[in-house]
Amino acid sequence: MLFRRMVTSVLASACVVAAVTAQDFAQLGNDAFNEGRFAEAVVQYRRALDEAPTFAVQVNLAHSYMKLERWTEAAANYEAAIELDRAAATPEIWLFLGQAQYQAERYRRALVAFLQADPAKSDGQASIWATRCLIALEQWLGARTVLQVHLSRHPNSIEAFELLAHVLGRMDHLAGAIDTYRALIRAVPGHTPYLIALANALAIDGQNQQAIDTLELTRRLDPASSDKIDPLLADLYLAEKMPHEAALCYARTVGAQEKPGSDDYFRLSMAYFESKEYSSAAEALSNMQQADPNVSNADLYLGRIAAEQADPLAAGRHFEAALTKKPNSIDALLALAQLQMSQKRYDEAATHFARAIELGRKEPQVHHNHILALLHTPGRAREVKAALKAALAQHPADRSLQQLLDRYVAP
Repeated sequence: MLFRRMVTSVLASACVVAAVTAQDFAQLGNDAFNEGRFAEAVVQYRRALDEAPTFAVQVNLAHSYMKLERWTEAAANYEAAIELDRAAATPEIWLFLGQAQYQAERYRRALVAFLQADPAKSDGQASIWATRCLIALEQWLGARTVLQVHLSRHPNSIEAFELLAHVLGRMDHLAGAIDTYRALIRAVPGHTPYLIALANALAIDGQNQQAIDTLELTRRLDPASSDKIDPLLADLYLAEKMPHEAALCYARTVGAQEKPGSDDYFRLSMAYFESKEYSSAAEALSNMQQADPNVSNADLYLGRIAAEQADPLAAGRHFEAALTKKPNSIDALLALAQLQMSQKRYDEAATHFARAIELGRKEPQVHHNHILALLHTPGRAREVKAALKAALAQHPADRSLQQLLDRYVAP
């Protein structure tokens, strides 16, 4: 917040007793303000105004409220000063009024004030603040226009480029945002926040490999930023089907934390799982359970690991544990059903497939497996027909369902 020349000189008044008293109160207010006693300054300035209202004292009272972060009262007093003598209101006073309104979250009023301040006489700050108002109001096109005009007058304004990159990103103009971040990096080489923002924009634009390269460069330039970079980098590596590299990043993230949370361990376990490092994945999942014993995903993936390692008994125990913790877990229901199919426990599998379908998992393959489980269970012919009818109503063109119909139901 700008407070240059905060205390305005109190104008000399006419030689009457009340004016002298007002001047004395105003001077006491000035003294208190300069000594940082802003609440006392408010008291003295109000006394001065009660005696003889003046533009200067009204402005000083507003400045005092600004220092006390009493934004609404500050704005009211700037407005009162302008009403007393509009001709005396400099661009700086309008700027202060706009800042007070902005801090009070009255963005439209703030915008009006900033537009009254002549950008040419306020070092462009009025344009910057007007842009912030437009951003708060989500008026992205207006914000971009104001910034473009501002940059035509102040082509080296880093603050304007930062805001422009944000605005372009919110407008989904990713190419423009990327170009703007690159311009910022040219202006301030190696600045970590700009590099991370560029990587994020590249990732959103689907340029994952360039985002990875940018983040790897940033981590080398600024090793202390690893805690911010590694989670983003790991997510990108997973998206690019590079789970081993993702695991290394997640492991650094977990290792850097004094007390990692269950989500941190889960992301690490998923990277290990995808890279088929099952022992490391199981260890991360066990740590996840210690961090939060109630999570069901740990049991779900421990079951999947056991299934991959040909240990169906352990897999079943873990899937059952996942369902105990979260009875409506569709993933756990389907995992258990698939395991039971492999064990020829068709009746139980059919029950779990049916429950998954009831909860909303309605892909053709789920219907197909449910019907197969029913077909392998004696005495459930009517259920087979009903299940096929429901499945074909949702997926009339699915070939696998049509084949079941032709083979088992059609005359």
